[in-house]
Amino acid sequence: MTNKKRVNILQWVTVILVGSLLLISGCSPQMPTSVAESAITVNVETAESRDIYGSISYNGRLKASREVQVLPQTSARIISINVSEGQEVGTGQTLMTLDSSSLQASLKKAEAQVASAKANQVNNQIKLEAAGKSYERTKSLYDAEATTQVELENAKDAYDLLNSGSVEAAVAEAEAALLAVQEQIGYTSITAPVSGSIGRIDASVGDYVNTSNTVAVISDPQELKIEIMVGESDISIMKLNAKVDVYVKSVNQDSLSGTISSIASVLAANSSMYPVTITLDNVDGEAKSGMYAEVSIAASGVQSALCIPLSSIIPDNGVNVVYSVTEGNGEMRAARVEVKTGINDGNYVQILSGLKAGDKVVTLGNTLISDGSLLTIQSKEGERS
Repeated sequence: MTNKKRVNILQWVTVILVGSLLLISGCSPQMPTSVAESAITVNVETAESRDIYGSISYNGRLKASREVQVLPQTSARIISINVSEGQEVGTGQTLMTLDSSSLQASLKKAEAQVASAKANQVNNQIKLEAAGKSYERTKSLYDAEATTQVELENAKDAYDLLNSGSVEAAVAEAEAALLAVQEQIGYTSITAPVSGSIGRIDASVGDYVNTSNTVAVISDPQELKIEIMVGESDISIMKLNAKVDVYVKSVNQDSLSGTISSIASVLAANSSMYPVTITLDNVDGEAKSGMYAEVSIAASGVQSALCIPLSSIIPDNGVNVVYSVTEGNGEMRAARVEVKTGINDGNYVQILSGLKAGDKVVTLGNTLISDGSLLTIQSKEGERS
């Protein structure tokens, strides 16, 4: 075979192979050119008109409006405690009993001194009557010039001495001492000075207490108060007798109704704040003295304002951003919108510009999306749409 024939054969083989490859390539399936976009599940709410009231918040601890510390009126050791914390008590009810044994000995001594003083008084009275008669006889003799003036003066001095009142004073002093001991013994029974609830017991059986020791606290749990410290910028907002919301989260999430009962006109000592007192009814007794509370006070309000949930707002480089929901081609996508906001009440915020009534905004999942993100909306019941 000549060289020319060999070249022609190779050329035809090459053409056939290339054709075969092109045929195979044309019949094979095409590879996908892109990956399907995943939708992000979010919660949305609708921008709508509502009345909104701005608020400022302060924190503090509850305290009974009427709270009395119980202190002993004598020094002694506690031998019994007759009440327990939380128990309702009435005025004069015995709370604790102190040891009175040493006072009982003092009582017997005082009683003996009273008896002795009264015996001296009786004896003195007998002597006084005799001295009076002696003086009268001596005076009669003196008038008859049967005795001297010296004898008359001696008789008068003897009568005056017995009639000086010293024995009566001794009796009164002894009786006063007896009364003081009896009073001290009475103090060994510590009683409730007011009606209320035993908020706290600060002593135990066997403790030695004195007049400076608080042994219990009695409070009226049906009315509580909370003192807040208000700065200069907010004190003008405070109005006497204004209603406020008080949140005691350890009890429940609902607010209790409080009333501003006092507003200080001068700064608190060593402070740049003004004390303001709020009282609240606690008829059901759920809130307790000492519990942490938050006071929310209305600062301003707008009626029929366009509002969205506060959770929709995302601060972004000095501006407030929300993601609204746009629909098209059977899809829902996020649209980044800058909004101007007004007052908020802690749950909703007023929208001044950027949205209109009926716009849907993302409230949950808004930190996971960006402008143009494909969305799946989850209803309040947890179903996707």
